[in-house]
Amino acid sequence: YGIKAKTFWEMEKESISFLRHNETSWVQQAVLNAVVTDLERNENEMDLAFKAQDANNPGGQVAQKNGLLDSFFHNVYRLGRKLSFYAKDSGDKALLNDAGISESGFQKLGEKEALIRSSNIIRRGGEYLEKAAGYGITAEEISNLTRDLSELEKMQPSIGVITNDRKSARRSIRELTNQARTLLDKLDDGFEGLIDNDDFINGWFTVRKIKGRHIYKSVVTPKQDMVN
Repeated sequence: YGIKAKTFWEMEKESISFLRHNETSWVQQAVLNAVVTDLERNENEMDLAFKAQDANNPGGQVAQKNGLLDSFFHNVYRLGRKLSFYAKDSGDKALLNDAGISESGFQKLGEKEALIRSSNIIRRGGEYLEKAAGYGITAEEISNLTRDLSELEKMQPSIGVITNDRKSARRSIRELTNQARTLLDKLDDGFEGLIDNDDFINGWFTVRKIKGRHIYKSVVTPKQDMVN
């Protein structure tokens, strides 16, 4: 969730800290006590939601996957060049058709389609391993590409789960922020209506960062001149 939500959360934490350092001003009021308890529970849940959001950031995994894809497609392309070389020498048109894709061609395909095409080229490499051994195709190469393909296919569902968990945390943060606003608004009203301590109330609204609040000033009646 954005910086704005984290800024609000920091204000909420500061507000709770202020209340705990000034308990004597409000703790005897049961209705205020109940709201403060709810606010503290809300802040704890907010803390967990932000931790869940941070823990489920897919950015690193997405970057890692993109790097693996680039390397994988390049290696599959090289295998395809070897197969094309052999196919042209042997006149194997079916193999040439299966292996004949340019490196830019991979980039133009969607990820799913490119992985399917790669799988076919790797399969054909395995089928022609013995026949095309003289063209640089090795069992280790086929094995490595098969392993890389399997890892890449597993990564997408994993990234999807992480992304969904992050979205769920964002929804929780939004709902908890709305709940906290309601609780803080109640305390604004409760303190001004029930607490007769200007220093406490002014301190509270300073932490709450509410501007333009009306400050009550007592009216001083001027002394009248004494009549002799």
